Amino acid sequence: MDLAAHVRTLEVLMSPLDWGSRDAWLAESLERVRQVRGVAGSPPPATAHGELEELLRLHGDEPGWLQAGLDSAGSKRPGSALPLMAAAPEDRLPVVSLRCAFAAGLATLHQLHAWRSTLGQTFDAMDTGMAIFRSDGLLEVARNVRWDELLAEEPERRRLVDLIMRQAGEATASIGDLREDDGEVELSGRSYRLVASRATAGTLLPEAAVLILMNRVGPGLPTTQELRISFGLRGREPQVALLAAEGLSNADIAQRLRLSAHTVRHYLERVLDRLGLHSRKALALRLMWSGERQPPPDRR
Repeated sequence: MDLAAHVRTLEVLMSPLDWGSRDAWLAESLERVRQVRGVAGSPPPATAHGELEELLRLHGDEPGWLQAGLDSAGSKRPGSALPLMAAAPEDRLPVVSLRCAFAAGLATLHQLHAWRSTLGQTFDAMDTGMAIFRSDGLLEVARNVRWDELLAEEPERRRLVDLIMRQAGEATASIGDLREDDGEVELSGRSYRLVASRATAGTLLPEAAVLILMNRVGPGLPTTQELRISFGLRGREPQVALLAAEGLSNADIAQRLRLSAHTVRHYLERVLDRLGLHSRKALALRLMWSGERQPPPDRR
């Protein structure tokens, strides 16, 4: 057995966050396991699950155990679908070590799923964007709904992402006892507050991680969450209303939100009807007053 190749395979199986997605991790894991099991060169399967399960099979395993383990994310006992490993003959010890490494990687995926569910929903309720980055600050591994909304609503999205990545990198490079970096950036007349916090290993992820929180600040339009609460807007209606209030055409909104112009027009008509308004200008004024938290001026 090539010991070096075996060790590298263990590292891959234990590190799902290094590959960007679960499917990419499974594909890389399959390729490495093939090599150490001496079946390299096999044609790629339609899915990595079946062949990887076969290569990691031990006596007593039920068919589908690997997929069941992947599907157990979010259960009360994450990973409980993995079969228990009993004593194995000496010639099966390499497979046992691979299975242990795979179980460790799977536990990381389950923990990440739990943070997406709990932290993500919490910060959504607070109308705050949230993303978790690896310890090097270069790879995002989780985000919530509000994070996607803030990026979708920003005309200079690419520049905002670059600034976020820079702040994540600076947070990881900081030394001493600093655990939080708070900064504000301005883009296209909008301001964003970014708070980067370093988390020690075992808190957010098995390894050290960086948590970024993002809020849009300053006077102007309200947030999508505020529109949902104050005016009862639903689905994509808050995003369409805000972009229309900023002066974007239906075609521009459709391109930004990846919708059809017809769908955007339908959403906008529902928003105007719900707010009792008849024009985009009236909508902009109404939302501006709402964002400033003060009633419209008395015109008497």
